[in-house]
Amino acid sequence: MNDLKEKLSLYNFKINSIKYLGKVIIIDTTNGKYVYKNGNNYKIYEYLESRGFNYFPKSINSKDTSYELTPYIKDLKEPDEQKINDLVNLVSFLHEKTFFYKELDLDELKTMYENLNSGADYLMKYYNDLNNIIDNTTFMSPSEYLLVRNIDLFYYLISFVKVESTNWYINIKDKRSIRYSMVHNNLKLNHLLENNTSYLISWNKAKIDLPYKDLKTILEDNYHKIDIENVLKTYVKNNKLDKNEYMFLLINLALPKRIEFTNNTCFDCYKLSNYVEYLRKIEFIIQKIDKNANKI
Repeated sequence: MNDLKEKLSLYNFKINSIKYLGKVIIIDTTNGKYVYKNGNNYKIYEYLESRGFNYFPKSINSKDTSYELTPYIKDLKEPDEQKINDLVNLVSFLHEKTFFYKELDLDELKTMYENLNSGADYLMKYYNDLNNIIDNTTFMSPSEYLLVRNIDLFYYLISFVKVESTNWYINIKDKRSIRYSMVHNNLKLNHLLENNTSYLISWNKAKIDLPYKDLKTILEDNYHKIDIENVLKTYVKNNKLDKNEYMFLLINLALPKRIEFTNNTCFDCYKLSNYVEYLRKIEFIIQKIDKNANKI
């Protein structure tokens, strides 16, 4: 507490109260409320501002401090569906303002392709072996039955990844460039604050990376509240992707996770049922593209 007060003594305000809230501290002062948190993302903010992206709270501390002190922003409560849409819009803008094409040599591209391909091979074998084990079980648990009943979905998506990753590699190796951007890498709904404008907070995990990772996080965490197809359309409308880029996005969305069962059957059923619902939505989008090969 004394250390905190010593740091805050640099600023021209009197402290009325201090409230600890998770990893941040809410400080009520004579000049209004502020949020204090350890760590300083000055270099990230400087880069974002240089690219014309200003949707983050502005720090009042200097760049040399080991903490951040920002004005407290009261988040206006909105329906989750609206907030998810706003988050997708803001993230697509982030990616559009910070994107660049990184030139890769053939070895790097081949490694990306082989990682996708070997990941698909591993998952195909994993689910095939798991399916055989369950089939030979005298009495299936409800969660095992749920997986077996939907196993064709996993096989379909893994096969899609195998085929389309090969097509993607054939198409991209002549260009030798991949789109990169700043990714927030920590996209939770409570990290979007909305008042007079929108703000993204918690930038401590941000980095230059493949932008699909941000979108995958949003979709996997909120699929039950959104129309995934409309979300993808919103993202692509704000951040134009060519056919190869869009297919690369779908490939990474389609690759299933490895499902592992625990001793809690109810929990396993709940978790697997939710994940199957997400994969069904991805399957629907893929099948729609197959029927309209010339549309993105």
